[in-house]
Amino acid sequence: MFLYGIFSHVLALCLSPGMMRVSFFYSRKVSRYGVLFGICLLLASCREQPAPPQVDHPPDPSAPNVNIPVEESELLSDAVPRPEQPGDWFRDITPETGISFRHHSGREAQHFTMIETFGSGVAVFDYDQDGDLDIYCAGGGTISAELTILGIPGRLYQNQGDWKFLDVTPESGLETNIDYSHGVAVGDVNSDYYPDLFISCFGQSRLFLNQTNGTFREITNESGLNLNGWQMSAAFADFNRDGQADLYVTGYLQWKPDRKELCLDPNSGLRDVCMPSNFADAPDHLFFGHGDGTFTDVSKQAGLRTDGKGLGVVVADFDRNHILDIYVANDVVRNHLYLGQQDGTWRDAAVASGVIGNEFGAPEGSMGVHAGDIDRDGWLDLVVTNYEFEENDLYHNEGDGLFTHMTVPLGLAGPCKPFVGFGTLLSDLDMDGWDDLVVVNGHVTYRNRKYDYQQPAFVYRNLEGKRFQNVTSAAGSWFSVPHAGRGIAVGDLNNDGAPELIVTEQDGPVSILQNLNSPENWIGIQLTGDAACSDLTGTTATIDGVTPEISRTVISGGSYLSHSDQRLLFSLKALDADQVDLTVTWPDQTRERFSPLGTKQYHQLEKGTGEQIIENSPAGKDPS
Repeated sequence: MFLYGIFSHVLALCLSPGMMRVSFFYSRKVSRYGVLFGICLLLASCREQPAPPQVDHPPDPSAPNVNIPVEESELLSDAVPRPEQPGDWFRDITPETGISFRHHSGREAQHFTMIETFGSGVAVFDYDQDGDLDIYCAGGGTISAELTILGIPGRLYQNQGDWKFLDVTPESGLETNIDYSHGVAVGDVNSDYYPDLFISCFGQSRLFLNQTNGTFREITNESGLNLNGWQMSAAFADFNRDGQADLYVTGYLQWKPDRKELCLDPNSGLRDVCMPSNFADAPDHLFFGHGDGTFTDVSKQAGLRTDGKGLGVVVADFDRNHILDIYVANDVVRNHLYLGQQDGTWRDAAVASGVIGNEFGAPEGSMGVHAGDIDRDGWLDLVVTNYEFEENDLYHNEGDGLFTHMTVPLGLAGPCKPFVGFGTLLSDLDMDGWDDLVVVNGHVTYRNRKYDYQQPAFVYRNLEGKRFQNVTSAAGSWFSVPHAGRGIAVGDLNNDGAPELIVTEQDGPVSILQNLNSPENWIGIQLTGDAACSDLTGTTATIDGVTPEISRTVISGGSYLSHSDQRLLFSLKALDADQVDLTVTWPDQTRERFSPLGTKQYHQLEKGTGEQIIENSPAGKDPS
């Protein structure tokens, strides 16, 4: 086993194409031999150099046989959705909601830029604090004939109830000049209990402060968030445990528009979008917030790496040491897992933990990421979506700083492999008490591909943590046709206990998919902090007296460029009760019991208003 482990890692490192910096994946068995440093030295000589450009001697960009336009018919499917059927999980209700948003990439300029392929995300959050979830869609941008890149303002839709949404962008202050936008993050940057918006962009990323009166004001310049370049996903969380919202932002590539840039499809010889391996990495950034809307960049002091082509990020406490950790999905280079340390720094443990890429240690083209406890053992697991002909990764958290690659054993290998994965979620979609999996797909190149540009999405049902079952055929008519899927968020839009899906598409509409799975018994929790604890990422709530444990944890980020509802939704299908007791463990590790709480409704629980739990636990033990 020892020699086999070394041999497999040698192959993964030496044969993986286009990897500029490749580290090693260690399975649980091999990692325990303590061979990390020896293997690194042994393999140093076989590391590949940066991938060469796709065209060694590019022809004249004006040559007509190179710049043949891409026709819409080459990208769009003519498939017709199947009729609705009894037993469908979801129904597409977009037309009746009043939401008419469509993403715009600028690809009609036919410049074949990388920026036009990545799409934009969506945020589901209660911006006006009326108890109903609202929706914000990032707008993308335009590309002129002269290769000038401009942004399009996103749209904010207010939930009016009864599945009706009103476009309130003009009066909200969000219909303003903005650069080419991609991602959306939501957090309370000034501790006033109203959610603020961060929009990641190519160009200058922007921060909008919620004025608590239905409007937003841009405070980018005074905030200290000096981000100019190409930023993608972002997440707010209290990383330094001072009670205030901090911000993590992924950088993608050091890229700028260049009329001389030319990459060709090796099969047809026609122009196509270039590959990310042709460009240098852009660094990620960590900003500490001061609770007044201002931030300080602490990326270097925190120990962040300067490599990585970051597309997705999720924040949670994966090792349960009460310090938030950060997982970053990188494109074509190794992924990062930053474990929070007691000294206020973050250590990249992706190699030792076994989460840098596939089961052989090869980095992949990773885009989306999410976290959830798939087997209800109290430890958060990870799912990562990848490029075509790369299986998506399901990493099971072993609870001792290691993860096991479980894509094959859990039945997730095969159906998604031919496609390009983007947004993904672990969420209890059928409200049976177990987190299900949804993945949306869509290609990024127009010609250099094996499968269609629009691709199918997938829904997998969790069979009590033992295996996932592909139930896409019963997911609904929207899932019966392909899409150029990008971002996806989840949230209970009508507060009935069944979470909806909100999906964005490349140069397509945002879709609102109503959940048709009526839960038998459920409870929803809206957590509220106090003056010393405004950001609640990492807070865990547990239903008392249930085995196996039913718990939910507030995470931040996840999916792809998107933000989901951070309320905690519990299925009580196995519990015949109209009231439950619930224990909340807050970020500062104080614990409170709230009881009795009526079922089939949402409750707002404020820190400091429950019954405090004081336990005498042995030193060093986690009382939770």
